[in-house]
Amino acid sequence: MSQSSKLGQGVQVTTDGLPGSIMGLNAGNTRVLLAVLATGAWMFVSSFLILLNKHLMTDLGFRYPMSVSGMGMVSSAILSYLCCRVFKIVDAKATITLEYWTRKILPVGFFMAITLWTGNEVYLYLSVAFIQMLKAFTPVITMLCLFMAGLEDPTRAMIMSVLLTAGGTALAAYGEVNLSLIGLAFMLASETGEALRLVMTQWLLTGLKFHPVEGLMYLAPACSLWLLAGASVLEFRKMAAENAVDIIYAHPLKFAAAAVMGFMVNGLAYTSIKLASSLTLKVLGTVKNTLLVVFSVVTLGEVVTGLQASGYVVSLAGFAWYNHIKMAQVYSQGTADKAATKPLAS
Repeated sequence: MSQSSKLGQGVQVTTDGLPGSIMGLNAGNTRVLLAVLATGAWMFVSSFLILLNKHLMTDLGFRYPMSVSGMGMVSSAILSYLCCRVFKIVDAKATITLEYWTRKILPVGFFMAITLWTGNEVYLYLSVAFIQMLKAFTPVITMLCLFMAGLEDPTRAMIMSVLLTAGGTALAAYGEVNLSLIGLAFMLASETGEALRLVMTQWLLTGLKFHPVEGLMYLAPACSLWLLAGASVLEFRKMAAENAVDIIYAHPLKFAAAAVMGFMVNGLAYTSIKLASSLTLKVLGTVKNTLLVVFSVVTLGEVVTGLQASGYVVSLAGFAWYNHIKMAQVYSQGTADKAATKPLAS
């Protein structure tokens, strides 16, 4: 019997095909080992990609965040297609028509593109450390969007947790030495785009079952289309005028690595959800962001004030409280579902 965990609160990622054992380990221990490896790899690759993208845009002068995002998503689209359709590494079972893709997946791709573009744009204005702090604000926007869409009925405890997160984030922003309102606006847009993507996924793709790479094969082209359309309007002309392609020619391995790592991050994220859970990925994402803050201060020489650090600790506490509430809701729902399906005694 297959197991599944919900991705994006609508799309289900199947767990068929997991190996029964590795090096003599039983199935349970094998799953734990694979989960540790996948989540550890995701934390490392996603952190490295953040630093690499910032290096490309700031140090090398390739200041075209939409194009940088597009390269990663085009790579994801091509590599996932090769895995599913050419080399048959993945058994792609879902049947998606062009009409269905256009009507339901393309809108999700739009908000995914907004998230990636603005998420890269913000690195031109704010420090790596401060951006990781602001990411703790995401649950606040997500809850508001789900509430307005009628998909979430927040409890008093949930409201208090997001208010604590919001207060901590505001304190961190107040303590930022080099605060850019433009950068703050882009970060808010990125987090709003991510929240709306989750809402659209829950609305449009509920019940659709995908293998992780198969889901990427359908979502990545939709996201790529929007990114390339936006880049053609906002970036390509400026790139041609400034001979920005010469930067790619001068550093081909770095740009190739960024493109391939975009696929790796998406694939590892889906796999981590499949092997562990979406909540586990959220928690580890917070750990990863905290480690990036420390790395940025120690290695990159970025400045974090005491007030800013205090605000970040408060926002992390609110974020942890929020995830605890969500975990309790999932457990309660799972218990209720089991009770509802339990046969009555004769």
